[in-house]
Amino acid sequence: MPNRSSLRLLLPALLVLPLAYWSCQRHPAAETPAVIAPDAAPSYAGAATPADAGAPGAAAADRATATAAEQAASALHAYLGALPGADRSRADAYWTGGNPGTPAGDALLRGIPDLRSMRILNDAPVALDRQSPPRAFEIPVRLRLETGTGQARLQGWYRLRTRIEGQGWEITSASLQPALD
Repeated sequence: MPNRSSLRLLLPALLVLPLAYWSCQRHPAAETPAVIAPDAAPSYAGAATPADAGAPGAAAADRATATAAEQAASALHAYLGALPGADRSRADAYWTGGNPGTPAGDALLRGIPDLRSMRILNDAPVALDRQSPPRAFEIPVRLRLETGTGQARLQGWYRLRTRIEGQGWEITSASLQPALD
């Protein structure tokens, strides 16, 4: 029979082993959080069952939604890239009707005269409707700006929808506020 001192050394290792195993496992639910539109009410009437989840139509709908979200985010990045330029009409063309409104939801950003560079970080677009693919998204953004007077940070969101003719995306509204470090 092994002596007690060797068992005392073995016991902590045996206790830690299951913890190490479980802490190193991937947890898919933690990696991809569910995104729910702020104004969307839960609907159980046509809820997908596990049998429906693997259907080819569901996969195609998921791909279409991902493609639409990617295109909306690309349009937003193109707008933000055009904003610091001298020709403001190029940036304004991304807004509904070619005009950001008065005052613009991102007036704080548009009012910076000596914007030198901008780092854009956006979260996953959130669908604002239940169509497949969605026709409207809200895209949360965080901007790090380099100006002639120093650095600034802004955070907020942009809402985009497909253009009426169905070609491309347009910004319908925005909200940006200063962010503290």
